[in-house]
Amino acid sequence: PPTPSKRTQSERRPPIAIVESPHPPSLDESYWTTKEQMVSTEQHVLRMIQFDTTVCHPHRCVLIVMETLGFGVGKEKGEDDDFSSGSVEKEHHRDTTKNWLLRPDQSEAVIQSAWRIVNEASLDPRGVALQFPVIVLSCAAISLAAEGNGGVEKIDDGKEDGKDDARVGNNVNLPEFWWRALDVSTNDITMAKEALKKVIQN
Repeated sequence: PPTPSKRTQSERRPPIAIVESPHPPSLDESYWTTKEQMVSTEQHVLRMIQFDTTVCHPHRCVLIVMETLGFGVGKEKGEDDDFSSGSVEKEHHRDTTKNWLLRPDQSEAVIQSAWRIVNEASLDPRGVALQFPVIVLSCAAISLAAEGNGGVEKIDDGKEDGKDDARVGNNVNLPEFWWRALDVSTNDITMAKEALKKVIQN
């Protein structure tokens, strides 16, 4: 799975420790105070997300956008992948006849970089991931990744073909205003990119 690009786990807020008690808690003042705090926090979170508990992950949306617009779907998986023979997933993934805009190593690097960006947005305490629709967030992450802002470096694959294995860090050329094909406005993309830049630069 994608990993955060800049801030390490040790720099993040420590995880909440959950200790299971062998005995039920005492129904004292501390219990009722804690209960009220939990209910208040739950209500605050629900109001922040406008009571919309539908989950749409930007990671998957990044893949859908890359494929829908013909940018590429990354590198082809090996023969030992966990796809059953003749499955729809296998046939879909093996479609190498399509003329993708980017080389496999380029699209792979853009996808990984975009994932790192949306990871950072998802973990940002200011709630950047909740400020924009998923499609806008995904397009902004792809745009930043293509501009070399996602933290994926060029990797030497060890081959003597003059080509490196990944190309992010260098700009990847995408069509101008490509997000308009998905009915996403340039103004929305600009605002989302500015918000994401603040996240990945912290």
